[in-house]
Amino acid sequence: MSKTAFSLGRRVQRTGYPEAVQHLKLQTQKLLGLSDGVTISVSELSCREAGCPDVETVVAILREGEKPTIARVHKPIPDVSLQELQAAFELALVPKRPGEP
Repeated sequence: MSKTAFSLGRRVQRTGYPEAVQHLKLQTQKLLGLSDGVTISVSELSCREAGCPDVETVVAILREGEKPTIARVHKPIPDVSLQELQAAFELALVPKRPGEP
C-alpha cells in the first residue's frame, strides 16, 4: 500500500523561521511600546487568487476586549524589515471612516 502525504496548503519553511517570528514579535513590541501581557501573533499566508501577492506576513496585536490591530507585509516572514513593519502598522493604525472595511 502506498502512502500519500497531504500538505493542506502549508508551505515548506526555510530555516530560520522560528527566529524570524520571534524577532518580528520583539520588533513589534518595541515599535509600539507594548507590555509583555499583550499577545503578538505572526503568521505567513499564501494566496492563489488573481491579483493577490504570493505570500504575506500578518502581524496581529491582540488585546483582551479590543479589536485586533493587524499589519500586513507582502513578503515572507524572514524578509520583513523594520521599516516595512513600521509602515504596515502606521497604515493599520490610521482611523477608518464609517463604512470602510
